Amino acid sequence: MTVLKIQHVGKGLGLELPQEVVERLHVGNGDSICLEKMSHDCYRLVSKDDDLAEQMTQIEDYMHEEDA
Repeated sequence: MTVLKIQHVGKGLGLELPQEVVERLHVGNGDSICLEKMSHDCYRLVSKDDDLAEQMTQIEDYMHEEDA
C-alpha cells in the first residue's frame, strides 16, 4: 500500500504521487487521472487510458453475451 499525504496546493488540496505510481499509471504533468469509486467506500486511481480500455472491454464482453 502506498500512503499519500494531502497538502495545500494553491487554494485547494492536492496529493503528491510517488514516482512509482506515476510510472504505473503512465501519466505525466498535465495529464488527467480518474478516481473511481469501488464497493465498500473504497477508491482507486486509474489513468484515463486505463479507464477507456476497461470500458471497451466491458462493452466487448456485453456484445459477446448478446451474440450467445
